[in-house]
Parts: sequence; C-alpha cells; structure tokens
Amino acid sequence: MENQITKIFESILDFDRKAVGIKFLLSESEYDKCDSFEHKNGLAYCTAVRNASNGMSYKMDAEHASCIAASRALGLIPVSDEVSSGSRHAKLGVYKDLCISKSVANDMVYCKHICKGVEIKPLESYVTYLPDIVIVVTTPFNTMRIIQGYAYNFGQLKNIKMAGMCAICQECTSYPFETNSMNISMLCSGTRCVAQWNENELGIGFPYHYFESIVNGLINTINPMENNKNKEKIISNLQDNSLKNVLDIKLNANYYKNAYGTPIQLKRK
Repeated sequence: MENQITKIFESILDFDRKAVGIKFLLSESEYDKCDSFEHKNGLAYCTAVRNASNGMSYKMDAEHASCIAASRALGLIPVSDEVSSGSRHAKLGVYKDLCISKSVANDMVYCKHICKGVEIKPLESYVTYLPDIVIVVTTPFNTMRIIQGYAYNFGQLKNIKMAGMCAICQECTSYPFETNSMNISMLCSGTRCVAQWNENELGIGFPYHYFESIVNGLINTINPMENNKNKEKIISNLQDNSLKNVLDIKLNANYYKNAYGTPIQLKRK
C-alpha cells in the first residue's frame, strides 16, 4: 500500500527526481543494523540526498559526513559556541554584522537530539519501516501542487522559514522534523555548488506522516487544478505504473475554466 501511494504521487507530478526519505538512526545499534551503503571517503549530506533522488541509498554518521553544517543540523554533533553566537557567519561575511548573524543563528532550528546517524534513500525503497522526513527537490510547479495537496486537508501553509542557508539539512530536514511542519527552501549556494542542483529546482521537506494526506489532497485537486494537457499526462503515467482507472480524472473541468474576464465578458459566457 505504501509503495502504491508513492507510485500515485510520482504519477500525478512529473518528476525528474525521486522523492527521498530520511530516517534518523538514533543509536549505534540502529546504525549498525542499517544495510544502506556507508561512504567511507566522506560525502556531503545534500549530495547524498541528490544521489538518493537518482536511486542510490546511504547511511551517514559524523565521521563520514563531509559537511559540518549538516552534522550540526541533523544532530550528529553539538552546536558550537562560535555558531550559536553568530560569530562564524559574521566572519564569513554572509550577514551585515554580528547582530544580524546572531538573529539568524537564533532562528536556525537544529535537531535537539544527538544521534548516531541518518539513512538517506529513495522514498520508494522504504518497505519494512518508514522514514521520518520526506524531501522533494523539484520544479516550482510541482512544489505548488504539493502545497495545494497539503492545503486541501490542512489549510494554508504557515511558518515558512528560509534564509538560503543550510538548505537541505536545516530548511528541509531539521526544521520540519523539530516543528512537525512543512517547509520550502530556495536551496543555498553551498548545496547548489556541492550537489549540483539545477537552477530551476527548489526543495520542500515535511514529516512523513503527512505524506498520505498530501497524496490524498493531490488526488482530490487534480480535476479543479490541472489543465487537460497535465491530466492526459497523469493518465498516461498511471497506466505506465499499472494504476489504470485508479483515479477519476475528468477533462475539460477545472476551477479557472471560463473564470477570467470583465463582468460583461463573463456575463456573455
């Protein structure tokens, strides 16, 4: 059933990348039991997410994580005084002065736990257990549709937090995890360099337990939100995934059909 939901999700939205699931491995025994690949030469967390979006699976601890900022955000290592004081980023020149840098540091939401590691793999690969967080790096259009699916069941998306810094690790992982909320990220200069995302991609992260409701919202908003071209593509994707006739998709019907025009023009329609 979980796998079918993922297939429906990827049929409704025309993805270039797979959705990625993140699982916190809180203890050493949990980490040792995880059979995903451990990159002994080191790997940035956001690069692991990028690779997982292309089908690969990893586990990562502080020793093999090549980005200290991600290790802090994920709770693999403690947050240093230099970071929490704001002095680190003030010295780097990414904020105007120490006061601004301190305010950003205060607003960063890092995982409060100290855990052994994380597992990073395609969402569809979670079969016998479930991830904690889902990350999708995709187009603004697909992000819009995910938010519409969320809004169908939960209303407006609130409390979005972003600074274009620590994008995949903090904006898409630790912040959604700690606050039990969805967040959007424009990504950051670091991850765009290291993970080589496309310029037209952005990130969205949310706790896994929202996933089924988001897919339900996507299903229920296909007819009012999508145009015929997209609906035909969705029908084709469903057929390719052996999900023919699972959804009731109606052509020539959406909320904005014949909705635009001056009062006189609308009256003529």
